[in-house]
Amino acid sequence: MKSTTYSVLEGEKMLNQQTFSFGQTVNYKALLKNFRQRYGSVCHYHVEFSVSTEVMLRIMNKMRQNPRVAEVAMVIPDESGRIWLHTKASYPRGVYRLMTGGLNPGESPHMALRREVREETGFDAQIERCLAVVTYNFVTDGESFPFTSYVFLTRPATGTPLPTDPNEAITNFQAVPANQLFATAQRLRSLNGKFSDWGNFRAVVHEVVGNFLTSKSQSANDKSGHQSLPSRF
Repeated sequence: MKSTTYSVLEGEKMLNQQTFSFGQTVNYKALLKNFRQRYGSVCHYHVEFSVSTEVMLRIMNKMRQNPRVAEVAMVIPDESGRIWLHTKASYPRGVYRLMTGGLNPGESPHMALRREVREETGFDAQIERCLAVVTYNFVTDGESFPFTSYVFLTRPATGTPLPTDPNEAITNFQAVPANQLFATAQRLRSLNGKFSDWGNFRAVVHEVVGNFLTSKSQSANDKSGHQSLPSRF
């Protein structure tokens, strides 16, 4: 990734201004209000970066042909509070990440979350809260591609994930402590070659989630007098 900037946006300024390509628009003010009514406060992050490596260029080409400009990111704890990650044969060796899935036309983020969790894990998701909305602007050869990740935390799931949709092509799962999400992000950011931009793109949500969950643990530990985990983002 040649240039990447993060900004934590105050209020609803960027959310009100954000529009999608391909003639699609989103009323972010209403959406954010709905999220806050359902789940409490929701953070918004915005990321700008240029794209030049193969895997992300292929993804952007798919966006031209079959527009899908938003996804849900699934933060699913097990009964001990560890977070489920997955891998696929198409990923670089040893790379695991949080599960994500695209929104279908006309589908709301929370409906997509429940559908995607069922398809990818077999779990019946109960949403705890929406942690964040992450907006991106991918730029290549003068073209701009907006994209949005809706990051949801579910209530703890019982058992081991088992995909119900074979097209997901998931080959394995692992559950990791929340503070290990930073190491997951670092592993993604360390990818080079054709996966370089993809790794940087996929690292973002892990940093956002790791920050939230470890900060939450820090607050709980502060109240109990225990040593707190560091905040890294």
